[in-house]
Amino acid sequence: MRRKIEIKLIEDKPKRHTTFTKRRQGLMKKTEQLCEISDSQAVVIAFSGTGNCYCLGHPHADTVLDRYFGESSSADEVERRIGDAMKSGRWVDAATGLELDELDELLAELEETTRRVEALAAESG
Repeated sequence: MRRKIEIKLIEDKPKRHTTFTKRRQGLMKKTEQLCEISDSQAVVIAFSGTGNCYCLGHPHADTVLDRYFGESSSADEVERRIGDAMKSGRWVDAATGLELDELDELLAELEETTRRVEALAAESG
């Protein structure tokens, strides 16, 4: 049985940090689940006590923020599609419906991503 927790500042800094980390992860997970089951979009931005920024956007934070502020570009769309394709593994879906210039952007982004992954693998290997 769950009990109600009084919401107040946790005085002990290490305990506060641990609570922030656990609750942030839970908030992000619940936000993503909500978006998936309701076919909606959301952005969560949280700043820790030390000033670190944590951000989750579904499908992508920039896409949702651009939609909210009314500023969208094809580069943002390509970036979102790459992110979705990386999550799902469905690269063909990423390219479906793109115009020729957007396909060129997608190709350039994929080539850059491939170079970065190869560089990271070389450093680690």
